[in-house]
Amino acid sequence: MARTVGNPWAISLDLLSIASGVYAVWYMLKYVELPPHLVGAGHWQFLTNISLILSQVVFAVGGLAHLLKSEALFTLKNNLHPIALAMECIVTGIYWPLRIMFIHILVKDPSAKFIPLYVDFCLHLFPVIGLAIDYFLFMPKWTLSPRYSFGVCVSVSALYWWWLKIIIDFENGGEYPYMFLNVPHESTRVLIFGVVALLAFASFMVLRALHGVVVRPDVDAIERQTSKKYQ
Repeated sequence: MARTVGNPWAISLDLLSIASGVYAVWYMLKYVELPPHLVGAGHWQFLTNISLILSQVVFAVGGLAHLLKSEALFTLKNNLHPIALAMECIVTGIYWPLRIMFIHILVKDPSAKFIPLYVDFCLHLFPVIGLAIDYFLFMPKWTLSPRYSFGVCVSVSALYWWWLKIIIDFENGGEYPYMFLNVPHESTRVLIFGVVALLAFASFMVLRALHGVVVRPDVDAIERQTSKKYQ
């Protein structure tokens, strides 16, 4: 009955993930001072922070679904989950390679002091791990179609670009939050956002396929039938 509503182990995962995320947000808002070229747009210009909030919503809805044994909340959480996990895959997949090997592509001043590693993990690693564990151990296979998920990935990428255009004051020295976005030509920036959308969609497709390998459809069906007998 691992992949059905009411699983206590899933509740534990949700609570741990929420605690980690709340701590990361608290630390960020209390201790992280942005440099002059970023301070105007604030902390919510970063895709990392936006993705973290979405992940927190998914964990919260999931925890309530299991606690209340609500199929409606469980379905809602399962429909939000692929969007959150695809975004977190982008955050983790882009951040850590650049953070370790190409820091100058990520931040303007590579010599600046970074947040402590445990906070870094809470922001850029633990969310994707928590969502992945949830998917492969406690969830049925995603029901979102590839066509719908592709549209969501493109829409999220476009909305993020639109959001940055609104909150960043370029005329007074504001810049994009990631150095690889501060390119001279708008067409290049469009291409970057397009690639990010495609990478998010690719993450969705790979994870969706892996679920079918890790969890055989017949096992998933048996778990669902067994769960209904005890509800």
